[in-house]
Amino acid sequence: MSFAKRQRLVFPSSCSDVIFFVLSGKVKIAYTSEDGKEFAIAILSAGEVYSEHSLALATAIEKTEVLYVSMADFKAMMDECPELARHLVRLLGKILRLTNDLIVDLAFRETSSRLARVFRRTMQGKNDNAIYLTHEELASLSGSTRQTINEILRHWEQQGIVALHRGYVVLLLPERLWEKISHEYS
Repeated sequence: MSFAKRQRLVFPSSCSDVIFFVLSGKVKIAYTSEDGKEFAIAILSAGEVYSEHSLALATAIEKTEVLYVSMADFKAMMDECPELARHLVRLLGKILRLTNDLIVDLAFRETSSRLARVFRRTMQGKNDNAIYLTHEELASLSGSTRQTINEILRHWEQQGIVALHRGYVVLLLPERLWEKISHEYS
């Protein structure tokens, strides 16, 4: 199934309980408060999986292709292929670890450190230093406001740590950001 940039992932009503796999593109998983504030818990890329069991909303960040399967069909697939179940357990462990990291970040870390950690998580497995997330998405992922993120990014740009572009940020000196992370509570 295809989704356009900023389109919510909504599946046919006949599939009320689904698990989906990102084939291409990126999907933001976020909670939204009654007053419209958003807190993103994850950005999923190709090869990652998510279930609609939580109250979080899934939104395509860019043109995205997903494969969805009803939970009943998925359970049957896991019975037939135990390796699939083992792979899913690893993915769920990764999601749990990310969720726990977010809780610790919000409880104990300054906004600049949380933003640096968002960059580090986003950089994992990448070959370049470009982060293709808007300032608003970075704010949502770091539990902050766009204004605060803009201030931090401009400060880092003045220090030569990042280069700001429309819709993305290039990390010029990522090791300086990782130093910020290592000096805080871990």
